[in-house]
Amino acid sequence: MSNKDTNKHDIKTKRSIRFKIMTMTIIIVIGVMLVCTAVMRYSMHNLTESILIDVMQPMAKQSSKSVEYSIHLMADRIIGLAADTNLSRRGVTAAQMDKILEDAANTYEFYGLGIYDLNGSLMASEGDTYDSLSIADWFDIMKESDNMTIADPVITGKYIGIPMGVPIKADGNTVSYLVGIYKYDILSDVLGSIHIGQSGMAIIINENGKIIGHPDTDMVREELNVYDLDVDETASHIFDSMIARETGSTEGTVNGQDSYVSFCPVRGTRWSFAVEVPKADYMHLTNVALYNTMVGTFITLVLALMAIWAVTTVISVQLKKAINRVNMLANGDLKSQIDIKKSGDEAEVLSVSLKITIETINATITKIKDVLENISKGNLNVSAGSDYKGDLVVVGKSLTQIIESLNKMMKQISYTSHQLEDTARNMESQSHELHQAAVGQTSAMESLNEEVGNIKNNIVDVTENTKKTQQQAYEIAGQIADGSNKMKELELAMKDIEHNAQDIDKISKLIEEIAQQTKILALNATVEAARAGESGAGFAVVAKEVKELAEESERAAKHTVEITALSGGLIMKGVKLTEETAKALKDINRSSNEVTKIASHLSETVHIQEASLNTITSKIDEISAITSMNLQSAEDAENASIGLKLESEKLGEMLSKFQFH
Repeated sequence: MSNKDTNKHDIKTKRSIRFKIMTMTIIIVIGVMLVCTAVMRYSMHNLTESILIDVMQPMAKQSSKSVEYSIHLMADRIIGLAADTNLSRRGVTAAQMDKILEDAANTYEFYGLGIYDLNGSLMASEGDTYDSLSIADWFDIMKESDNMTIADPVITGKYIGIPMGVPIKADGNTVSYLVGIYKYDILSDVLGSIHIGQSGMAIIINENGKIIGHPDTDMVREELNVYDLDVDETASHIFDSMIARETGSTEGTVNGQDSYVSFCPVRGTRWSFAVEVPKADYMHLTNVALYNTMVGTFITLVLALMAIWAVTTVISVQLKKAINRVNMLANGDLKSQIDIKKSGDEAEVLSVSLKITIETINATITKIKDVLENISKGNLNVSAGSDYKGDLVVVGKSLTQIIESLNKMMKQISYTSHQLEDTARNMESQSHELHQAAVGQTSAMESLNEEVGNIKNNIVDVTENTKKTQQQAYEIAGQIADGSNKMKELELAMKDIEHNAQDIDKISKLIEEIAQQTKILALNATVEAARAGESGAGFAVVAKEVKELAEESERAAKHTVEITALSGGLIMKGVKLTEETAKALKDINRSSNEVTKIASHLSETVHIQEASLNTITSKIDEISAITSMNLQSAEDAENASIGLKLESEKLGEMLSKFQFH
């Protein structure tokens, strides 16, 4: 995958920031909604429980008072009837009592009224009533208390009634008992009027847990016990508290439902009143409220997401523009502008910062470009400037160091070029002198060779004229003396050649050292040109030519040293042979006085001299060849020095194009 494709992929990935924001917003809002819902549910549950318990307790008391009021109202009626003196006066007949009871039954809601003696026997009656109080379990209580007594409902096939009994007194003494059975509708109406929640209800139980009051009269008619209906421990605990005639509010499982229960005793009776409300009645309302809250929250979430989407779209568009501009900057585009939308947020700040960054980079690169263009044209008298910011200060310092380094290097190369040019001129002069010396050496060797030829001819004549040796001894002595002088001259010439060879060796070594220094300078120039990049390309060519010229000069100098060393060895041999020849001539000169004595041996001596002369001739030929080689080396050195001079002049011309500080 190309870099361009990679960049596009990166940009495409970064465009999902709004989806990340939306996702995080949804997660956060849903999380907050769930947490708030849980907290609200918990809070509403506790609030509902607290409110219901707080409300139900007064309601239970108020409802209990309503029952009490109804009971007391009925009790007041029967007490008022018992206070009728016609019922307690002496001599009252049964017919008279029946008439009073009939009028009362028609006036009040009684199923029946009856008057009983102290033993509970019926004396007079109206409607349905007890045949005898002895069968009523509450009769003993009424006799003991000698006061108004309200009994548990009585259940017959026709009705449910509430029995009440009160003593009939005369002169402060109980003479009989008045018993009335009220219609149950009075109590049923009170219980039926209590509505809490959807299925809340009121209930009345006696001291044994028997249901004596219930909105559903069938529960009373069946004479059910609450302990039989609810076996749950919490329900039993509630019923125990009611039987104990306690007042309070609690929660528990009643009728198979989790409920709130508030209870209190019904004063004036042995009953306990309770109001029970299933939790589900109000939890349903709580759930509806939570559902409405969640729906409202969801709608708010949708609206918020739409707003966030709009905002993130603006931010995303601005970020895309910034990212595209950065991508263009990465691809080298420094001129394109970036659109800045005045959104007043971080996206606008980012765009402005990016614009300033691009302008700063563009200005910096323009400065660097101007400096490099001047350097490429040979103008090193430039400045990198100083108005760089931040990390770009390092770029300015580096550019300044490069300019200073190039100035120092080019000045040093210019100075070295002048020295190289002077050295080339000196080498040219010395090479010319060496060439002249080699020419003179060659001429001397030719003369020596000619002299040796003459000596050889003379030896031939000596051989042919052996018989005339004695007569010509003096001539031979003179010729030998002349030969000795010639050999001295030859010896001096050979020493001069030796000195010239040493001078050539020194000059060649000097050329080699200069070539090595030039090579090092060329290498340094190549390195600096490589650092300078494209702007040092021209200088790198010059450095390369100088390096090649230095290597050629070094090879020529080494070759000259090798030739000179070889010539020196041969010259030393020639000097040695010359000394030997001079010594031999001296011996011949000393022996010339005894020529007459050894005339007989002259022929043999001549043959020996001829062999020696042939050896000398061979050695002279070798020296002549060496001299020719020296001449050729001198010519090569002269040509090389001329080439070095020309190249140094070219280098000087190239360096003259540069302008330094």
